Amino acid sequence: MPLRTFSFQRSPTSYAKVQAALGHVIRNRSYQLRRPRVRQCAYLDVGCGPNTHEGFINLDYLWHPKIDVCWDIARGLPFRDGSMQGIFSEHCLEHFPLPAGQRLLAEFRRVLAPAGTLRIVVPDAGIYLRTYARQVAGDLTTAFPYQAEEAEDPLWSPVVSVNRVFYQDRESPFGHRTMYDFQLLRQVLVAVGFSAVVQREFGQGTDSRLLIDTPSRRVESLYVEATPAPVNLP
Repeated sequence: MPLRTFSFQRSPTSYAKVQAALGHVIRNRSYQLRRPRVRQCAYLDVGCGPNTHEGFINLDYLWHPKIDVCWDIARGLPFRDGSMQGIFSEHCLEHFPLPAGQRLLAEFRRVLAPAGTLRIVVPDAGIYLRTYARQVAGDLTTAFPYQAEEAEDPLWSPVVSVNRVFYQDRESPFGHRTMYDFQLLRQVLVAVGFSAVVQREFGQGTDSRLLIDTPSRRVESLYVEATPAPVNLP
């Protein structure tokens, strides 16, 4: 990094380039799993980004000082079967193609305890598609999430908002790859071994510890909870 951008008032690990370099070194290293906090905690936040939470194992592909486990979840989760009482994941699943997303949800099922709860939050494709259908039919009483900002562009039209959420950052490694409505997400969850798949509202659910939804994402999010289906023993 250029010397002129360095400040002795900042921690070296607060710089994005330093964090990227450390992430490259730390990512997928098993020693992270031996930390007391990781060994003792039974709640997992997958794809937490900068929104880390006390009482959770905060896991993300990118590293920063509050991340507990820096991991590429496309390779699976580094935890024992049935070791988690709760899993929270917010605006993470949509960054994977559907087959990879299904494999990730299967990993959630594997590491979740029989009485545990999964809480998944994703952008709600249904919100965007229903709003598009209403607006092109002439009903302008319902706005898209963030439409006030997007509509300042003179080229904006309803399909621009749809494209924004479906193809957000598609050229980057972390762009959107799959959009979900409740029907699709429920089908995938059931296919990998979940039951009692229920659509929830912001800040509402069966396990109060999992209610760490980000308020700013409420306007466009789908909230779903599921529990592992019972295993039929021979």
